Amino acid sequence: MTLKLIKIKFFNLIKYLIYLILDTILSFQKQEKTPKTLLLIKLDSIGDYLLFRNFLKFFKTSDSYRNYKITLLGNIVWKDLAEKFDKESVDNFLWLDRNKFSNNLFYKFQLLNSIYKSGFETVIDCAYSREILFGDSIIKTSRATNRIGSVGSPDNYVKWKRNLLTDKFYTNLISTSDKIIFEFERNREFISKILNYNLDIRKPNLDTNEIDSFDFEEKYIVIFPGANDTKRRWSVEKFSKVIFHIVNNYKFLIVLAGSNSDVKIVEKIFKHFVTNRVKNFVGKTNLPEFAKLIAGAELLITNETSAVHFAASVNTPFVCISNGNHFGRFHPYPEEAGVEGVFIYPKEIKNNLANIDYLKSKYGFGSNLDINLIDENEVISIVDKFLIKD
Repeated sequence: MTLKLIKIKFFNLIKYLIYLILDTILSFQKQEKTPKTLLLIKLDSIGDYLLFRNFLKFFKTSDSYRNYKITLLGNIVWKDLAEKFDKESVDNFLWLDRNKFSNNLFYKFQLLNSIYKSGFETVIDCAYSREILFGDSIIKTSRATNRIGSVGSPDNYVKWKRNLLTDKFYTNLISTSDKIIFEFERNREFISKILNYNLDIRKPNLDTNEIDSFDFEEKYIVIFPGANDTKRRWSVEKFSKVIFHIVNNYKFLIVLAGSNSDVKIVEKIFKHFVTNRVKNFVGKTNLPEFAKLIAGAELLITNETSAVHFAASVNTPFVCISNGNHFGRFHPYPEEAGVEGVFIYPKEIKNNLANIDYLKSKYGFGSNLDINLIDENEVISIVDKFLIKD
């Protein structure tokens, strides 16, 4: 175990002990339960939310919760997305800043206090990969009559901690498939068991018709070269070569997109081009606008990020370059989803695609394969197959 990992584990232990103190303080306050109230907790990233959000509407129409006032506690990074597209599916939103909740005691206490005083009758942590310092802790502090969650992912480094410390915070832990399955399918299985009927929905969907279109005179391709994890980030040089190929052989406009954290990456690519057929759109769209940008594109070329799930949600073809991280959980999309997209992997994965179970077991919870072993000519060949028809 490295010194860095030891430090992380130590600080997480301190954070957990501090949480227990805050929770004890809150427990001395009087709490009145509010009947027919449901809190749904979903605190993971944008891509996770895109693979979950279509299930929200089923709570509203279910026999179990149709008469409930439903609140969604979400990760603030996808606030504008949820408030634009999902306001009909829930009654209220609460937002959590993960960095502040982890590191700011006053912020953490305020949020926990608000949840405690709300007196929710039922609270459901919707995460498969449960987090002790986030969803599990909030479940405990809620003191809800019904506290529901998933048995959780089987990754060994955290499973034993949940079993020892936080499984007891729940009144009902729901088991789903013990195999590694696509996250959208996992959510469908989990929600179906909670609502006690089978949900027949196979892919994420996002209706962007109410968002203004981008006024581009030419058909365009979106390039998304960023990723939070450097292991999942194909090189600037390789992306640039793909763009050069498109510019030299096709008449499409190239739109470089990304979040504010991708500014430097995109600028390194953008400086290679003097043509006005390559536009820098990084940081210029909010999430609903980004969804519309992808919806209008002829093709998305991206690392394995939330952009893939936006494309799948708006039915835009995509080419995804991936090092195989979380294989089987977040990619590739299963055939029955009917998604028009291609995932390109390093040879170690490509040569074993006939043995999906092996790849899931080896890379389902992480991959250290070098994404830059993927050759740009392989990506260009796949891109050509999408563009030649145009």
